[in-house]
Amino acid sequence: MTYLNPELISAVASMAERVGIDTTTPAGGTDGALWAALTEAGFTEIGIPEAQGGSGGSTADALSVLHAVARHGALTMLLEHTVLASRLVAECTGNPANQPATLAIAREGCTARDTGDGVVLDGIVTGVVHGSDAQLLVVLLPASGAGERPSVAIVAADAAGISSERGSDLLGAALDDYRFDGTPVRLYRSPVDTTEVEERGALAYAVALTAAAGAVRDRTLRYAAERVQFGRPLAKFQAIQQRLAGLAASTALMETATEAAATADHTARRTAIAAAKVVTSASAREVAAAGHQIHGAIGFTSEHMLGRSTTALWSWRNRYGSERYWSEVLAGQILDEGADPWDLIIGAESTDAVAAERYSR
Repeated sequence: MTYLNPELISAVASMAERVGIDTTTPAGGTDGALWAALTEAGFTEIGIPEAQGGSGGSTADALSVLHAVARHGALTMLLEHTVLASRLVAECTGNPANQPATLAIAREGCTARDTGDGVVLDGIVTGVVHGSDAQLLVVLLPASGAGERPSVAIVAADAAGISSERGSDLLGAALDDYRFDGTPVRLYRSPVDTTEVEERGALAYAVALTAAAGAVRDRTLRYAAERVQFGRPLAKFQAIQQRLAGLAASTALMETATEAAATADHTARRTAIAAAKVVTSASAREVAAAGHQIHGAIGFTSEHMLGRSTTALWSWRNRYGSERYWSEVLAGQILDEGADPWDLIIGAESTDAVAAERYSR
């Protein structure tokens, strides 16, 4: 995939090999040693401009680090902290989050109010990924009216007035619900709207899903070549060859869709991200099933490395929109916005959009 930075991927791979990763599934916690190594190298603030206190580099660089971490089966806060929360904090304040942070998107009913002594937050947010691992909660509050920008509330995880209900996903990552009752916060007008944040999350999870699928493919191909049954390797059986071919095709489709989304220009960005999330979420089931079917019973043991990647595929499929949600986004562009289906398929701008751009020059 051409958008990925091979030097960053190689550097992360070296870190992972040096510190080691416990791929027992479900995980007992995040991979702290790898997180510390990434932080020391400045990789946890990559993709944030140096002018905003980050490490510099592009969004593609941040996605490259994310791809490498997910490919090695590590469980870290990198996606929520680096790609989402810390980037949004830097855009609001001019500096990235100085502590591990995660992002929560609030629904109606979660509001901020000025008490005269400061701004406080009231309401509930649910399903906060890595909530209990974070020291800062970055809460995106809905806009108060049409044409308004959402607000961003930055909350210390140990602030007064917070109560939480702890949970976890299949992978073992924290997945928590929070109630705020007059919780003091720092409030900013968001420089980006909810749609932009949603797209950032969907693209990041498409990249992570693709990386996990690549790990399943490579591990399964290797196992089929090494495992001997009835006097010959599994890969020599026709039925296994067909299953491997399907696995490779699904993974290649995920890689192609994700690359198209990561490299799309502004006009085609939402369409490409929607297509990538549809493809990666839908293909995750097939990839995980093929990996486990070929590995057999050993692949289901908690100690086997396969489970870390397949469980990630199951856990991440619906993050920042399921395949159904993003399919409806694509359908809406055709049915509600009048987009030409062929333009969506080939990634071309509509005639009206091209004409409008030419007119504005």
